[in-house]
Amino acid sequence: MKKLIKVMLIVLTVGLPTLYGHGSAQHEHKARVSTQEQVTKKTIQNMAKQEIKKLTLAKKIDDSWLFIPISKTKKIQFNNAPEWVVSFNNSKIEDKDKQIIYVFISTYGKVLATNYSGK
Repeated sequence: MKKLIKVMLIVLTVGLPTLYGHGSAQHEHKARVSTQEQVTKKTIQNMAKQEIKKLTLAKKIDDSWLFIPISKTKKIQFNNAPEWVVSFNNSKIEDKDKQIIYVFISTYGKVLATNYSGK
């Protein structure tokens, strides 16, 4: 019985942090290993547009972002891992620091973060 309890404690101690250790919702650049195929630039752009739509529907950004075309799409290296950065430039926003929004997407098509800093 004592052995069973010890084994369970070890499993919980080792297993739970890896199960729930996903970090915060902020943009944490971490190398991700995946067996998925990389997606095309066009797919990345469509995903970025969907992310903007999602943020407007959630009222996190102004509705005017829905009608803003993509300004730039480029692939960057961050911590030895490639990812896409898609930017939108909305001159209708009064706050100059919030006129450009950046959507970060992995080469496998996972939205990593969205922010105004580009970092």
